[in-house]
Amino acid sequence: MSECILAVKNVTKRFSGHVVIDNVSLSIDKGDIYGLIGANGAGKSTLMKIICGLVRQTSGSYELFGESKGKKLFEARSKVGVLIEAPAMYGELTAMQNLEVQYRYLYGKKADERYLKELLALVGLEDTGKKIVMKFSLGMKQRLGLAVALIGEPEFLILDEPYNGLDP
Repeated sequence: MSECILAVKNVTKRFSGHVVIDNVSLSIDKGDIYGLIGANGAGKSTLMKIICGLVRQTSGSYELFGESKGKKLFEARSKVGVLIEAPAMYGELTAMQNLEVQYRYLYGKKADERYLKELLALVGLEDTGKKIVMKFSLGMKQRLGLAVALIGEPEFLILDEPYNGLDP
């Protein structure tokens, strides 16, 4: 039997009385690849933000790794890698330095440099050296965002328009 990673039940979100998400339910099992398709403004990013704890739903509920409340839900989110909309990066730092900052923020300690180099190689940024992120192309910034989402080898990835700006 498959392990349920995410269960969304009748989630609705309203902003200033405007319904952005209306009674959405879905279930994602371990190993599934799931895509949300819809027009701009359909609520795809908002649903992802709700799951990540960045926005609260107006009604309905969701479980992430079987957890739905408090500290246990917070801990479950540590198993999730996220890239929603444009990746937030420090423009005056290099790709390696950005990964170091993100790793330290997530884990409270310095990362193994070999591990960060592996992440950069995985996304094709191993040769960026001392180039600062503000000089990166949109695609390079997006790939760095993917590397950040992969820190800690998450069990579940939430990627919002992950191909936006990427080279073919």
